[in-house]
Amino acid sequence: MDTFNYVYSCDLDINVQLKIGSLEGRRERKSYKALLEDPMLRFSGLYQESCSDLYVTCQVFAEGKPLALPVRTSYKAFSTRWNWNEWLRLPLKYPDLPQSAQVALTVWDVYGPGRATPVGGTTVTLFGKHGMFRQGMHDLKVWPGVEGDGADPSSTPGRTSSSLAEDQMGRLAKGPDLEILSDLTKAHRQGHMVKVDWLDRLTFREIEMINESEKRSSNFMYLMVEFPRVKTGEREYSIVYYEKDGDDATPHLSSSDIVKVPDPQMCMENLVESKHHKLARSLRSGPSDHDLKPNAATRDQLNIIVSYPPTKLLNSEEQDLVWKFRYYLTTQEKALTKFLKCVNWALPQEAKQALELLGKWRPMDVEDSLELLSSHFTNPTVRRYAVARLEQADDEDLLMYLLQLVQALKYESYTDIIGGLEPSSKRDSQGGMGESSTLGDLDSSQVSTPAAPSTQRGKDGTDGENLEQDLCTFLISRACKNSTLANYLYWYVIVECEDQDTQQRDPKTHDMYLSVMRRFSQALLKAISVA
Repeated sequence: MDTFNYVYSCDLDINVQLKIGSLEGRRERKSYKALLEDPMLRFSGLYQESCSDLYVTCQVFAEGKPLALPVRTSYKAFSTRWNWNEWLRLPLKYPDLPQSAQVALTVWDVYGPGRATPVGGTTVTLFGKHGMFRQGMHDLKVWPGVEGDGADPSSTPGRTSSSLAEDQMGRLAKGPDLEILSDLTKAHRQGHMVKVDWLDRLTFREIEMINESEKRSSNFMYLMVEFPRVKTGEREYSIVYYEKDGDDATPHLSSSDIVKVPDPQMCMENLVESKHHKLARSLRSGPSDHDLKPNAATRDQLNIIVSYPPTKLLNSEEQDLVWKFRYYLTTQEKALTKFLKCVNWALPQEAKQALELLGKWRPMDVEDSLELLSSHFTNPTVRRYAVARLEQADDEDLLMYLLQLVQALKYESYTDIIGGLEPSSKRDSQGGMGESSTLGDLDSSQVSTPAAPSTQRGKDGTDGENLEQDLCTFLISRACKNSTLANYLYWYVIVECEDQDTQQRDPKTHDMYLSVMRRFSQALLKAISVA
């Protein structure tokens, strides 16, 4: 044969089929002792006069696990021999089969009402050792009394080294070796031998007679199955196992992509970056940066940085860019928070430049000042600047931010809050007394007494920014002038004072809110006495 015609298994998008042929051999009847122990045996097919109504189940396995549900032959009444001659359509397609797939077949006999007992089982791989799908007819050895085992390796192999001849060791001299005949038949089917029509018919007829004789004289039963052939016209194709996209090249890495190298200087300060940071933000660069103007590309980049949301962190390059053009950005109120985030407050000279520029910056909007009261800003001047901007808000706007401002008290200086208490209340806070000593003298009618409304100032702060008030002092002073603010502030603070989780987890924060409540009570008493 000059050519080898084949087709890949991944290209056959059809279901696998298997033909169940005939079952040859004799079944051994149970002993009379077994019949006495189980009287139902006399109603099984084993004791029928004619051939019993057997059926065959077929299931595909791979690596000891089933790949699909089993299928079975249809009912057929037999007279003299078991011959199904039926194609079974398995619930699997050729691309779904792994190379280790094998099919387990079990012959069943009826054993009483609704029960069946295995006559025997056999197992055969779907692909040969060279990855070719089996073709043609095969006689499989049936192991009596057990089901077909789909394990790897299987305990019920249908093809062994001497499937038909292992019981014929004494008769090998009387006839040809069946394994040799099987190999020669396969070679003829694959085109490795010259075909002579009249001689082939005589030879195959003789081989069939030898096989029938050997199977009848064997102690085992044999199930004949037929695997499908793929033909196009007169040309026959072999099915070769192949996975989809198997032609794609897989890169082979000689070494790992990630190599861990210990670096003792990894956690140390980068002297080059530190020197660059100090030179870029030194006092000497102040006069030169004052008149520095960005070009069009840099201006667009600065606009993008200014439009970042508050939660986005600036990298070192963006921070240096904002610092370099800080004087240019003083006319943009939205850029102030971005500039303050670029300041290294641990360096005194840099902090001094930032605070000097803070007074020259265009006043920010009230809603933007809330960001300066978060935990990211601990400098007291910056926080008091934010409070000064909050003074421009009216009472309705302040009421919307009140809950967030009460939570922002956690990041205020505890010393400043304690410092606002009167001497007697300071001793109470140090002695652990509750807030009832100052709140008990007030009733609801006194707390809700409104005072004169606060004077509103413009957005630009024409009266100048008052940087003397901290957040606690500001909230209490505004609440004393508006009964609605006083009511909400009281309940927001009292909830924090009565929070047991905060008291156990963070006692200092709990004491801080108690001090705020004492200062609020003192301010209300003072406002009522003045009124």
